[in-house]
Amino acid sequence: MELLQYPNPALFRRSVDMEVGDPTAADLIKEMTEKLYEWSGIGLAAPQVGILKRVAVIDLREEPRRLYVLINPRIIWRSVETEESGEGCLSVPLLRETIFRHKTITVEYLDENFSPQTIQKAEGLLSFCIQHEIDHMNGHLFIDHLSKSGRSQAIKKFKELQNEFMAQNTAEVAPENETL
Repeated sequence: MELLQYPNPALFRRSVDMEVGDPTAADLIKEMTEKLYEWSGIGLAAPQVGILKRVAVIDLREEPRRLYVLINPRIIWRSVETEESGEGCLSVPLLRETIFRHKTITVEYLDENFSPQTIQKAEGLLSFCIQHEIDHMNGHLFIDHLSKSGRSQAIKKFKELQNEFMAQNTAEVAPENETL
């Protein structure tokens, strides 16, 4: 399982619902959860690993710890009120931008056992993270919430950050003099 990064075209494709009882679900969820922790994320959607199914795992790393497994999530209610969300994304590494998201949402989904669940009035980081992961399932990135000029600036900034990172991590270290 590899993490897809911007501008991989798969990140812009809409995902399909996972069929109830899909025998691949348990392995997919297990592997996505392992990668979520390995990559130090708080949320990971299946499209980010090249699987165009509506599945996400979320762990906000707050106490008490809770892993959310959301299969086929649907936001059924959104507050009119929005709030600033400072976001980053595993698929757009190094970049952080402030966008606006609905402050409160209600989401229906299936859990890892395909049992129907509802999160009533999720707020704060949980609300923002669910919206972020559902965006991935719909073929959108957090930078799509910026204005056209803001998005262009963010992409330019992202490319500059990538270049700086590559330069820092590929600088050759001169070998020490060896004596024969």
